[in-house]
Amino acid sequence: MMFRTFRHAAALAGCVFGLALPPAHADDGAVAAIGVAPAIDVAPASASRPAAAAGLYECQVPGSGTVFRSTPKEGCRLVAAPDSGAPDPQRWLPLMGANGVISYFDQSAVRRQGTQVGVVVMRNSPSGVIRTASGEPIRSSLKRMVLNCATSMFAVVEQTLYSKRFARGESLYTIRAPQSGTFQVAGPGTIAGELLRKLCR
Repeated sequence: MMFRTFRHAAALAGCVFGLALPPAHADDGAVAAIGVAPAIDVAPASASRPAAAAGLYECQVPGSGTVFRSTPKEGCRLVAAPDSGAPDPQRWLPLMGANGVISYFDQSAVRRQGTQVGVVVMRNSPSGVIRTASGEPIRSSLKRMVLNCATSMFAVVEQTLYSKRFARGESLYTIRAPQSGTFQVAGPGTIAGELLRKLCR
């Protein structure tokens, strides 16, 4: 039993170290790269093309049921209008949980190790609702999670809070989970459940 616990802790630690990448945030003009290329390879805001606004569209696909996509397509219904400040939809895929809140999944930050997958998810907070202990508004967060495809469970290993939407600007602070992490079941309709469905095939 002790060996099994140690083995799970070691696997989670490996995923955490695999996710220990430069802070993932979107600058005001360009989206920073997460562990894909050194920071010097990221084009400055003045040289980058403006990111396309990503909405959320619900499409009915024969044989597959309901599919959500970030760009419009004939026959699809608009669920959430594009946000003019939204990050590049080629990188950040919008996902809507059962509660109607949209999160953005960073498709460039997926890290695989055995049956575990490391992912990064960004989410905006309702304006003026959540604040730090010192009263600063928290407008968005960036979560690093580990998905376990074998058990359909997930653990949040790190969460960084920002005072601007879409994880832009300087971070307020970062909360890191204990090294062993706490895996929990990803329920239906949750973002973690949707990511497990997409990435654990």
